Amino acid sequence: MTELSVREPSAESDPIETEPIETDPIEPGGERMTRSRGAEILIVLIGSGLLVLTGIIALNFLTARSRDAVINATPIAIRTPITGTLQSLPVQAGQAVRLDQELAVIRSSRASRDELERLTTERQEAQSRQADLRRQVLAQKQLVAEVQLDAGRQQALEIRRNREDLDQTTADLQRARAELAFTERETKRVERLFRTGAVAANVYDRAQTTEKQRRRELTGLEARLAGGRTDLEAATNNLVLRNNRSGSDPVVRLQEARRSLQALQGDLSTQDQRVAGLGRQLAASSQQWEKRHKSILRSPRQAVVWELQAQAGDLLEALQPVMKLIDCNNRWVTTTVAENDLNRLRIGDRARIELVGRRMTLRGEVESIRSGIGRLQLGDDPLVPIPINLARESEVRVRILNDVPAPPLQFCYVGYTGRVIFER
Repeated sequence: MTELSVREPSAESDPIETEPIETDPIEPGGERMTRSRGAEILIVLIGSGLLVLTGIIALNFLTARSRDAVINATPIAIRTPITGTLQSLPVQAGQAVRLDQELAVIRSSRASRDELERLTTERQEAQSRQADLRRQVLAQKQLVAEVQLDAGRQQALEIRRNREDLDQTTADLQRARAELAFTERETKRVERLFRTGAVAANVYDRAQTTEKQRRRELTGLEARLAGGRTDLEAATNNLVLRNNRSGSDPVVRLQEARRSLQALQGDLSTQDQRVAGLGRQLAASSQQWEKRHKSILRSPRQAVVWELQAQAGDLLEALQPVMKLIDCNNRWVTTTVAENDLNRLRIGDRARIELVGRRMTLRGEVESIRSGIGRLQLGDDPLVPIPINLARESEVRVRILNDVPAPPLQFCYVGYTGRVIFER
């Protein structure tokens, strides 16, 4: 490079004389071309950045966003139904529990056994009476069998005696008929002799009298034969027509024994029902006593232990909280958005919840929208005019979908802060 000298102009305004400047020759396509290309690349990069920034600004402008919100879940309060000592607490905070899993055991020494002991004694007495009635029924059945055997034997003897009497009456009737026939012939002979005067009148009269007597005897035997047949039929049907039966008669005794057996069986049936009823009452009272004496707390559903509110050995009052569970399958966030953004929100729209402090995003959907927060008291009449500068915000509830594992030891991310971004 050469130095450049400048001469000051004179007062006479002489023309300025300069010395020629020597420069290095520039080759075509050299440094000037390099600087031009770098400027072009810089301009392109700046334009691209401005374009991306414009897109981001437009995206943020078109995307509905909300304030940070806290993830919430359905709480489940586990309380003791009885007053007692917390004997066992096998779970701890952050532990996942399944349906019907044992959570705690409470025992009470105050539960009274008076009703249980009364029912136990009453049932034992009823069972003793039941056993006695069964023995009486068994003895009465044996007595009925014996008396029935005697009655059967008596009926057989009665039938045999009636048959013998009937046979004897039949034989007497046959003999009477034969004698009547002989008497009739004898009377006819005497009548012929009387008419010829061979015999006296008294002989003829005696013959007639004898014939009439034989007829009366025959009639009596025939009636006796009919009565014998009736007695045989009655004896066959276990009936007696000749005389009244006394208390020593087997048939009467059998009837009385059967009535006594039926009465005992009725008493036994009543006692059986009483014993069964006392057994049911005793079982129910025992269950009630077990509930008052010992209570096992179980999980009503699949959940995670959120907080232990008592420790083993604590004396608890009835309905005192023991622990709190959370249902990780029912989580949500409740956040607020500007009322102007409601035109970009619909029920069922998808949303992203970006957890603060963790590189994780949960998915959800809009479940409900409630506007007028801080400006409306439901039911007030008349409504107060809204100041123009009052913040108009709406409450949006987003249900979290259970498509991302919820670790129990992190309490399913309940209580975490999240940024809610709504999508269409």
